[in-house]
Amino acid sequence: MKVRSIAALVILAATAMWGQSSAGPLATRRQTVVANSNAEGLATAARAKQVANQHLQEMGATLSKMHALLKGMQAKTSATKDPMAKSNLEMWSLMLDELDKQYAQLVSSAKAREDLEARRKVMYQQAEDRAAAARAQHAEAPAAASLAPAPESRPAVAPAAAESMPTPTATAPASSPN
Repeated sequence: MKVRSIAALVILAATAMWGQSSAGPLATRRQTVVANSNAEGLATAARAKQVANQHLQEMGATLSKMHALLKGMQAKTSATKDPMAKSNLEMWSLMLDELDKQYAQLVSSAKAREDLEARRKVMYQQAEDRAAAARAQHAEAPAAASLAPAPESRPAVAPAAAESMPTPTATAPASSPN
């Protein structure tokens, strides 16, 4: 009986340590990202997000299994009066509570990251929309200027004085001095 309890505690400790690792077996491999195009960056970000979400789900499943195992162990040892077994169960309970807190922090940081990513995406879309509007306005300005009549270079004169002024002739010199 004690061998089984010790073996169960060792397995529980090993799973707890694995659950605390940063990315499980992939933690030693770092991905280098070279931004050649936006599509590659988006694909890499999507893969990283998928791996992080998968790791988060695995950690949640491991914690659920650990809680179930702890409840089973508590049920088995409830009839015994061994103070060592009870203190071990209390220690494992405290450790699982701490792992639950860390898991909750990971979940909240993942949600915050998703929220930040969504806001960043909206900001980029707004910037692209503004740039497209500016390009459209810039493209319309020269077209509107070519359709509008040229402004007169004559100074504004009162209507009575304008009748007495000679109008410019349409003849222009054949060669310019420049």
